[in-house]
Amino acid sequence: MKRATWFCFSVILLGIIANIGIAKAQITDRFPTRVITIVVPYPAGGPPDVIARFFGPLLEKELGSPVVIENKPGAGSVIGTSYAARATPDGHTLLAVEPTLVVAPQILAMAGFDPVKDFRPISLTARTFHTLGVATNVPASTVAEFIALANKEPDRIKIAHSGLGTAPFLSALSFVQATGANVLLVPYRGSALAVNDVVGGHISGVFTGPSTTAALARDGKIKILGITGWHRLKSLPDVPTFLESGIEMKGVNDGIWFGLAAPSGTSDAIIDKLNAAIQKAAKDPALIEKLEGQGIFVISTTPEDMRKLIASEALHWKDALLKAGVKPAEQ
Repeated sequence: MKRATWFCFSVILLGIIANIGIAKAQITDRFPTRVITIVVPYPAGGPPDVIARFFGPLLEKELGSPVVIENKPGAGSVIGTSYAARATPDGHTLLAVEPTLVVAPQILAMAGFDPVKDFRPISLTARTFHTLGVATNVPASTVAEFIALANKEPDRIKIAHSGLGTAPFLSALSFVQATGANVLLVPYRGSALAVNDVVGGHISGVFTGPSTTAALARDGKIKILGITGWHRLKSLPDVPTFLESGIEMKGVNDGIWFGLAAPSGTSDAIIDKLNAAIQKAAKDPALIEKLEGQGIFVISTTPEDMRKLIASEALHWKDALLKAGVKPAEQ
């Protein structure tokens, strides 16, 4: 009798499990069933926002569902990132990510998310590179002269950045750690303010994208001494890479990366469907041309390659920030 009861129970249990599996498969097959929201944890206008807005219409076309961008800035990207981490893992809420994803938990003790455990990478979408633009009143025409000046006159050379943990800060930190230059890093409320002060000769230099500095350099308002990356840019053929100058800026040699991620728990099938849409969108000639015009270069990867990058970046920046004396602070 007990065996018969157990047998019936087992059959019913297997039936339930099978139905759950079928239901999940049907949900995945129907995905997306409503609007897809890409959360950008920054104000409108910056590279993460621009990239998401250019990709959005193409993803909408591929997935057959509206794609909207929702800006949730604040606390150095923590507000938007934490929001996305808690979203239902059904593929309808995605997060636009860049290096701050792995840096924020090293800076804020209560960031509210783990970049490796709380998200599933979908694909990288783009890379951009940072130039070192310096004021015209700085008596240096090369990176070597800039470093020598900083070491000769301590505290004279100051590099602006847009806040602890932001991409310009990471490039500046990497530069200082790679060269040992006696440079003071000065926080600003945003890159635009920092660039304005470099143009005005009030601060020595700033790391920012070539879309900002190239035009200023052509107009003779700043000097560009170097650029991250492995190769010179077509738009700045006379500007050497830092590697050419013998400076290996770990963490930013490949530039600043951008991508899309989903909350942990999102199914493999949905991640694969989203990845396929990004792969196709990344080949769009108009998208490539528009973003390259802003110094942003379109790429795409597998979810696994992006996962490896995030894990590696998390370890690198944790070590770099500790060496710089940056410890997680209470919010």
